[in-house]
Parts: sequence; C-alpha cells; structure tokens
Amino acid sequence: MGWKRADIYLGLIIVAFCLHSIPASAGIEVQSSYDEYRQVSTIYISGNHSTREITILTELPFETGNIIKEKDILALVRRAEQNLLNTSLFNFVEIDVIYPDRRTVSFHIDVEERWYIWAFPVFEQEGRNFSDFLRINDGSHFNYGVYLKHDNFRGRNETLKLRMVTGYRSQVLFEFKKPGFNQQSGWGFSAGWLAYDQTAYNTMYDKQVFIKTSGSRLLRQSTFEFNYFYRHQLDHHHQITVTYENLNAADTLRKINPDFLPSNSNNNQSIDAEYKYTYDRRDSKIYPLRGNKYEFSFARRGFSVDNGYEGFFQTSATASFQYPLTNRIFAGSKTHLSAIDKDQVPYVFRTGLGYREYLNGFEYRVIDGASYGYVQNRLLYEIIPRTERNINWIPISQFSRVHYALYFRLHFDAGYVLNDKAISYNQMANSLLMGYGFGFDMVTFYDKILSLNYSFNNFGEHGIFVHFNLSM
Repeated sequence: MGWKRADIYLGLIIVAFCLHSIPASAGIEVQSSYDEYRQVSTIYISGNHSTREITILTELPFETGNIIKEKDILALVRRAEQNLLNTSLFNFVEIDVIYPDRRTVSFHIDVEERWYIWAFPVFEQEGRNFSDFLRINDGSHFNYGVYLKHDNFRGRNETLKLRMVTGYRSQVLFEFKKPGFNQQSGWGFSAGWLAYDQTAYNTMYDKQVFIKTSGSRLLRQSTFEFNYFYRHQLDHHHQITVTYENLNAADTLRKINPDFLPSNSNNNQSIDAEYKYTYDRRDSKIYPLRGNKYEFSFARRGFSVDNGYEGFFQTSATASFQYPLTNRIFAGSKTHLSAIDKDQVPYVFRTGLGYREYLNGFEYRVIDGASYGYVQNRLLYEIIPRTERNINWIPISQFSRVHYALYFRLHFDAGYVLNDKAISYNQMANSLLMGYGFGFDMVTFYDKILSLNYSFNNFGEHGIFVHFNLSM
C-alpha cells in the first residue's frame, strides 16, 4: 500500500514539473508569485447611520489600493474587527470578504452602532473603589445630579460631556475630546469646578482619614486641562496634557494638616505637564485575552505659580501581557513602576498604592510612598464564551441585541511601596505586599464588567470585594 502512495506522489511531481516547463505562449496560464497577493479594490460600509466613513476607515489595517497577501486576509479582518470594537462606537462588527476575481479582494463592513446621546439623573457612590465605598459609607458618600453626554459627536468619535452633581461633592464639568485618527492628531479640553464639605486629610493605619463639616466647604478646586493626541501605525499613541489647577482649603483643613497644601497655605495654583506614550496591541481594551500593552509617562506635577513650590517630577512605566493557554484558559500579567524625585510631597499630591492603582486584597488600604511597583497575575477560565442574545421586547435596536461572557479568575498580586518618611502607625510601606484569591468576572455590552472576588492579603485580611469595569 505504501509503494502505491509513493508512486502517486512521484507522478504528481512529474506532472507539475512538465506543466511548469510549458511556455506561456502555449495558451496555458503560468502560476506566478503575484497570485499569492490581492489588491484591495473596494471597501463597502453599512450600518453607519451616525458615524462618518472616515472614522471607520482610519481604524482598518488596510485601505483601497493596498496589495496584501492572501494568507493574511483573515488575520487582517480579525484585526479590523478588534480595532472597530475598541473605539466603543459599536456593539457589533461583521466583516465579509469578497473575491471579485483572482487578483482583487473587497470587504463589506457592517456595524451596529451604539446609543450615543445620554441624558439622565446621576445617583452614584463616591470612593476610591466600590468595596472601599461599602466599608466607609455612612449614608453621605453619594453624589446626585444630571449627566449629559454625546458620544461620537459629529460622527467623528468625539466626546461632548456636561456633568452637574452635588452631595458628597459638588461638581460642574464640561469636556470636549477629539481623538487623533491614525496618522493624524487630535485635541481636547475640559474645565471643571469641584467643592467638598467632606474630604480625606491624612493617612493613618494605612487608611484614609476624613473630616466633615456642616454647611461650609472644606476644599474648592478649579481645573482647566488641555490635551493633544497623535496616533500612528494604529497602535502607537502619544499624548501631551497640560493642566492648570486652583485649590482653596478652609482654615479647618489647614490646621489639622498643615502639610495638606504646599507652604502651609490655604491656596495653591499649580500647573502640571505630562507626556505619555502608549503601545496597545490587545484584542480588547476593556477585557483583553490576547496581546500586550506598554505605557510610559513623564510628568512635572504641582509646579506652583503663586507660592514658590517647585513641584516634583514623576515617571511611570507599565507593561501587560495576555495570552491563551488553551481554547478556554487564558493567562495575563501586568507590571507597573512609578517614582517621584522627592521623599515627601504635600498631602494633596500624595502618591502610592490605593489611589489610582491597588492590589487585590488591599482595596481598603492606601500605602503612601514616593516610589512603588507591583505585579498582577491572573488565570482565567471561560465558563460562558461570548454569547449573543436578542431581547425582542426591547424596541430600541441599540439595546435589544446584547452579548455577555463569564470567567472564573484566580489572581495573585505582589507589590512594594518605598517611603523614607513613613510614620510608625502606617506599617504597610517598606514591606512586601501580597494579595491573592479567586472570583468571577462578567463582561457585557457597552464596555461593562462586574467582578466579584474573594481575596486575602499577607497581613491576615480577607473578604469579598466588588469591582466595576476592572480589567488588566
């Protein structure tokens, strides 16, 4: 049986050699290397009732006239779908490949747009994270008001936002952002006013300590921020941010913490300037399962224009990796480092873990320090793969078709905060920090994530923690 198969293979090789030897003038088309390539002839777009075509076209890894390898077409289609979904403009994206002839290829892109205009009352929790809000809430840590937002303004992925709230804090915020398309620049600005009658003024036993007044404002804050964006080769993002901030603290706040603002003052006007570079090549910016992201930033913060405080420099770097182990098991890791050039800064500029970044199992804690770093690791098992459902009784198409997925998660985090000015009752700085546990993540449409975890830390603390929109 083996020799018959060998004879067949030998015969096919001889026939192929003979056909290759026949000259083109004999009327038989000769196979050339060009047949491995196709030219993009047409890109059809449908479903974009509000979104301009240029907004969609700039997210594609191909354009009309490009010569692409036929073997790369499916990978390019997957990349285009990921890019379009990562704009947060569409709930669903489908791309069909059409082969009009042997030399060309066409693409039909069908998008299902999201709801873009939001106007609704606000009733929200105030806190560093939802779990910490549940711990400290005495009934006053709520904000309520009105929120107006226009996503995809003018069909160009621009954002227009107006927010007016009161309660734990009073806030008026107006914001406009025009992101940079590929190979193009963008810009944005925001202006806001905040006032607090309750605020954190110190850290004791690695937790924030609050002060509250009745009827008077402890802290007022006015800000104006300008952003410049530039994006190239789809994955490379540059951002420059300049922020002006005016802070006014009440005498009560200054007396209980003279180091709350620079120079023991009641007022501080400062300017921040930051440059940030991001390389993002993940399949999802909301809940990535594949790909990697690198980010670097360098900033001058707290430079005072009225009391002589020179501010400080801050630099940070982040790297994250996600990859599949099997069809339903995924691993991920994130590393972050941050440092400033001063041993201690006024409380309002305090850095460390627990403010913008925190470890699992340390949700209730803030660990102050000039430099810090951490590694977060997770292992995911896909219980329910991404599933789509139609809810027929909802008449609005932007909400009647939904998708969801459910994951079981194991996590292990480790970190360290360096603080040369640590106070004795804050014991977590200058110590190894470890948090670990398990939980469930539910991912659904409109970029929503609900995470329920049970976590432990190496200081003997443990509990159930709830997070919204938590991702790596």
